Amino acid sequence: MIIAIVKAKIKNNKHDELRKIANILQYEYAVKEEGCEQYESFIDGDTFITIERWSSQELLDLHLEAQHVKIYVPKLRECVVDETFDVQFIKSDDVSFVKI
Repeated sequence: MIIAIVKAKIKNNKHDELRKIANILQYEYAVKEEGCEQYESFIDGDTFITIERWSSQELLDLHLEAQHVKIYVPKLRECVVDETFDVQFIKSDDVSFVKI
């Protein structure tokens, strides 16, 4: 399992535009992608966060090469400071999720 935690600081007056693009990725594409177990985007103040969970590195790699990623990620970059995302990857089969 691969978990990606993506963060970036949102540029002034770009919150709405970023939310629209993130929603397209989350609701139109991620739900259809093989191996995508979780894909959620959040805005907390001026911070953009996406949490992704993929069943394998191979399927994450296919996602990163997908046409919709090549179209929409550059548009997301235009909405964040320095057009840069900080990404933390967690690679493990020993990750558990519970509801409390």
